[in-house]
Amino acid sequence: MVNNELVIQHRAKVLNILRSASKPVSIKILSGELGITRVALWKLIRKLEELGYPIEGSRNGYYLPKEHDPDLLCPWELEPYGSRIEWFFKVTSTMEEAKRFSRTNTHAPQTNPFYTIAETQTEGRGRFQRTWESPLGGIYFTLSIHRTIPLAIVGRYPLLAGAILVETLQAILPGLSGASDPHAPLAKGISLKWPNDIMIGKRKLGGILLDMDVEGDTVTGIYLGIGINIRNRTIGPNGVSLIDLFGQSVPPKREILLHYLRRLEKALEDPYLKSAIPKWKRFSSTLGKPVRIRFPEGSRAGLTGCTGIAVDLGSGGELVVQTSDGSLRIVNYGDCY
Repeated sequence: MVNNELVIQHRAKVLNILRSASKPVSIKILSGELGITRVALWKLIRKLEELGYPIEGSRNGYYLPKEHDPDLLCPWELEPYGSRIEWFFKVTSTMEEAKRFSRTNTHAPQTNPFYTIAETQTEGRGRFQRTWESPLGGIYFTLSIHRTIPLAIVGRYPLLAGAILVETLQAILPGLSGASDPHAPLAKGISLKWPNDIMIGKRKLGGILLDMDVEGDTVTGIYLGIGINIRNRTIGPNGVSLIDLFGQSVPPKREILLHYLRRLEKALEDPYLKSAIPKWKRFSSTLGKPVRIRFPEGSRAGLTGCTGIAVDLGSGGELVVQTSDGSLRIVNYGDCY
């Protein structure tokens, strides 16, 4: 992890200059723009090359071929959030790394959101310890935020994160805004399926995993693991990636994540997330529809599922299901079909 703010700023600036140039940029211009010596610039370029940026050097200066830009999610690619990012090229799980970081940095708790980001995960997970495939090309990160809130409302956090993600993707890719036939092979209507799925038609684009630190009936730490299929190829018929729908017109991952973080951090300013429920309802593909709720390991625990119509959300994000006898059942978790 690079946490030297000046290093982050220098790397961000040199990459912005090289990306905006159609020909090599001279060493004199680059060192002058950054206010560093030629030797320091050479070391900076060498480090970026080690990290995977195919920067070409010649007597005319340095050049970054756009067609070979690796599109990484490093701290210097995500300014002004760079100083609050722990980045890995490959990691077992961003959720586990985020919780480890929080445990070992208790002397300096993060008052602002902190991000643990990886280009790929070897043991990414979804709800109920299921595997989340994380090949290169997707966005995989865990947002950590340390604040004290009632346990009863923590379910608003993944709902808000999902709603803000849909808003962001619709703003970037207007083709996702229109309703479409959910049975079409490449349906482009984006929606939210309770409790944590981002859907395009009936195929899954992304998901959000909630974990937390709890003391009694109070939450002291919130972890949101977020995975989004961008340019990666998905495994199986039930997943979908943005590149499947929009081809090479999909913007770079770094641009998508930057737009998302700007909107998300603004929405997170209210610790009680009073806007979460109405925002989520705007994009729901669950409410008003027949649902079947199942609980993993439910039979062992003496829990029974239910069927009915999803009629509302509770104040903490619970699903309200009206069963066949007209009664209302409050569902806090489970698989929704």
